[in-house]
Amino acid sequence: MTAAVAQATETEVKFLLPEGSLAGLHDQPIFRGCTAKLPSREVTTYFDTADRALAQAGASLRIRRNEAGCVQTLKLRRGGGPFGRGEWEWRVEGDQPELGRLKEVPIPALDGEMRAVFTAEVVRTLRCLRYEGATIEITVDEGSLRAGERTEPIRELELELKEGEAKALYLLAERLQAELGLVLGMESKSDRGWRLVTGEARAGEKAEDIGFAPDILAAEAFRQIVAMLLASLMAHQPSARAGVMQGVHGMRVATRRLRALLALFRPCLAPEPEARFTAALRDLAGILGTARDWDVFVTETLPETAATATDGLRVAAEAERQAAHRSLAEELGRPAMTRLVLGLSAWAEDSAALSGEADGGRMAEPLRRLAPELLERQARKARRRGRHIRRRPEAELHDLRKALKKLRYGVEFMAPLYKEKRVSAYLHHCKRLQEKLGGLNDAVVAISLAERLAQQNPALAPVVMALRCSAEERREEARHDLRKGWREFRDAELPRPVG
Repeated sequence: MTAAVAQATETEVKFLLPEGSLAGLHDQPIFRGCTAKLPSREVTTYFDTADRALAQAGASLRIRRNEAGCVQTLKLRRGGGPFGRGEWEWRVEGDQPELGRLKEVPIPALDGEMRAVFTAEVVRTLRCLRYEGATIEITVDEGSLRAGERTEPIRELELELKEGEAKALYLLAERLQAELGLVLGMESKSDRGWRLVTGEARAGEKAEDIGFAPDILAAEAFRQIVAMLLASLMAHQPSARAGVMQGVHGMRVATRRLRALLALFRPCLAPEPEARFTAALRDLAGILGTARDWDVFVTETLPETAATATDGLRVAAEAERQAAHRSLAEELGRPAMTRLVLGLSAWAEDSAALSGEADGGRMAEPLRRLAPELLERQARKARRRGRHIRRRPEAELHDLRKALKKLRYGVEFMAPLYKEKRVSAYLHHCKRLQEKLGGLNDAVVAISLAERLAQQNPALAPVVMALRCSAEERREEARHDLRKGWREFRDAELPRPVG
């Protein structure tokens, strides 16, 4: 037997192919210079324990059989950014997993019996392409997934980096997307198989903690943070598209944090791409925000005001909520998000493109040198927006809340440079004021949504008026507590890089 072939990451971009697109795909000019293999039939069986121990660990185990024999593969969804996964492969003799091999892999020990869960059967076409100095394997799969009696078609185009820089992979993916109008496949075959089994899309994980060396260059830190946030954005997309509240919330948080990252580094970034990506993120945040607002209204605001809410109000609010989720699902199925993810990924890989300067500009400097200036800039904005806080109208308090959130995220991004206690103390003051402003904003949004329902159905006006009165009380309570939280935040000292 051969030893495991372990890669730190498998870097792969996957597109979904529309029905009927395969014939024309093979005639694309970019494929004409490829080294191609004859199509082969492959049957892949995925295994797990009865309690889904591997899936719970973010791993998948499969046996793939083709004319060359059987290969056992374990993939681990961790630390590889939006397009990376850990991968270990072994040649094996049969169709059952050799569990002793898994001792070489960083996953918990498995106690339960391994069983086949679902199967993918495809005709696979492989090509190899040299592009921008990199070697990229192009795979087209056509077939089906099967889990018991449930099936789902597979039509996928995969680009896997075999040698060279990831930037070349993303540039090729951008080119193909532009020429063919393709949409990213946000789910792996394993994720899709489990969706067939359970009837539910995989819940996205919380973004990993940020960690980098104190002497890291700004461009590399930016790249790592972008990769982490895009991974979170993509991980939550399937459940968000399926209408799951946690998925919508997870995508919204990832989008906000990406916008905050661009705002933090804005003085060092090339203006045109930064403005373009910020605008795309703002558009995505808007449609996510609408769905999230109705989620909160239906699941939190109405239960809290049960004494005034009626069945008619609940039905009307739920109808608006479902409409918002349908609009979100349609948007997430369009190419715009694919362009955003691929464009940001490619941009973050190139320090010259990031800064707009051949030598990398300020993004080529150590992050510790830039951090105080960048954070102080964000802190000044928040302090300026909070002056005379008791006299500020709600629109300006909303701007303060957004500035405060960007500052908080900025401190979190830079946290590896600081002493942990200093970071925790400053974030504590940020979060306390942010929570008070958030309570005020929630009340304002509740009033706005309730009034929208009353405009659409005048018969709801009396109950909406009662709900408005309740929200007004919460709004006044939130405003009353603002001054103390503001003073504590204003007087807090920004953390400074260690050393």
